[in-house]
Amino acid sequence: MLRERRGEGVGEDFAVLLLVVFATHLPFFAWRWRRTGERRHAATTLTFSLLVVTYALRVFAPGLEMVGVPAWQVVRVPAWACAAVSLGLLARHWLGRRRGIVRGPP
Repeated sequence: MLRERRGEGVGEDFAVLLLVVFATHLPFFAWRWRRTGERRHAATTLTFSLLVVTYALRVFAPGLEMVGVPAWQVVRVPAWACAAVSLGLLARHWLGRRRGIVRGPP
């Protein structure tokens, strides 16, 4: 029984909290992407979209399965991949700005 509970991962209350947090961040980053057109904001918007879908499925449809695997776990995989891309683009942007500051004007 303890092993089954450990395998569940995030508790239901925490899943609801994460759903709310990700859903509140999504409109801001969608607006930033639309306003600036930057890829890093597009990747972040896609990440938050997938995370909202992941936790909405976890909270509202925990029994929904795809090929014997809970649907929320299936959606979580591309969410992690998008998060990795998003962090890479953020690091590239930050390092690019930092290099510009270090070099300074001629």
